Amino acid sequence: MKFRYRVLPEGAADGVVPMNVVFIDQEDAKACGLTNLDAVKLVAKAFKDSCAAVNVMDKNGVSVSSDGIMNPIAVVATAAVDHGMINAAFGYMNLSEIPMYDGIMNDEPHMRQWLTPKFAGKPLHRGPNKVDLGERTGHNEYMTMTGRVANNNSGSEFFNMVEMTEILALMSAQYEIMNDGEVIIGVAGPEVSVGIGMIVSERWGRIFGGTNLGGYKPGMTAHCSGEYARTVKSDYPAIAAPKSHFMETMLDALDIGLVPGRELGCSPALVCTAYAYGKEIDFERITPASWVELESVGITKEMLQKPVEKPYTREEMIIHAEEIIPGMISPKHYKVSEIVEIREIEI
Repeated sequence: MKFRYRVLPEGAADGVVPMNVVFIDQEDAKACGLTNLDAVKLVAKAFKDSCAAVNVMDKNGVSVSSDGIMNPIAVVATAAVDHGMINAAFGYMNLSEIPMYDGIMNDEPHMRQWLTPKFAGKPLHRGPNKVDLGERTGHNEYMTMTGRVANNNSGSEFFNMVEMTEILALMSAQYEIMNDGEVIIGVAGPEVSVGIGMIVSERWGRIFGGTNLGGYKPGMTAHCSGEYARTVKSDYPAIAAPKSHFMETMLDALDIGLVPGRELGCSPALVCTAYAYGKEIDFERITPASWVELESVGITKEMLQKPVEKPYTREEMIIHAEEIIPGMISPKHYKVSEIVEIREIEI
């Protein structure tokens, strides 16, 4: 029997990818009689002479990006492996299945997306609960670490801490990787850097945990770093879905009446999309600190309050996604099959 897994290898995408990143389909592990941790241990042995960040994926699950957009894929465990090893305390972490608890739609109104036909009934994974958090502290930046490798923010940022290299992997891109689709890879740029900080509040979220529910509300910035926010991660390589694919997920949220600044974050991508689509933006709930960060990338309240003569239709939004959604410097399109390797381990 052979266990299969996907590898985005160091040097892929014309040398842009700075380290190995592994993606395991948990169904492939189950088919071989393996737990998710068993599967990660097999991968660790395969990297006995190198290192990798590892994500275990549920293709039938759902997750939420930092600004509140639901994605049809979930990371269910993260790991870091280095020269065949997994740190016993901090090298592996399950990302808990989050139940639909009483009051979730009041606490987390962006979760109305979970009730739509596209997402209803699918298991939700965002970050670790107290049990899965284990010995780690309860602050943000949920991370696994082994040796030189860190897998950060619940499987969306990967570091080589010795070489000081990093790559961002948006959840929309991880969906494409697991479904043999297409991705764009380039430099994140200032708009992505600002957008990462425009978060929503969640119980056991991908970044902030239960104790932070309500601490950061839509319209706020978690960066709170003024014009510096545009530089925080602007020079990192990033993997994203083609903007036309990414656009669809935002339109799904806007089409059920969710509003940037009120239920959704005020990321550059979301406010620019809502504006072009003729949808409401809750200007008053976007905080002064957030406006400073948005203005640093050329997005002003005055610009977004100008009347739109003829908003785009949904179909037109997808066609014009490249010009509407800001961010990514010199991105190059790749078929996943061109850059991701399928590897096998005999068991």
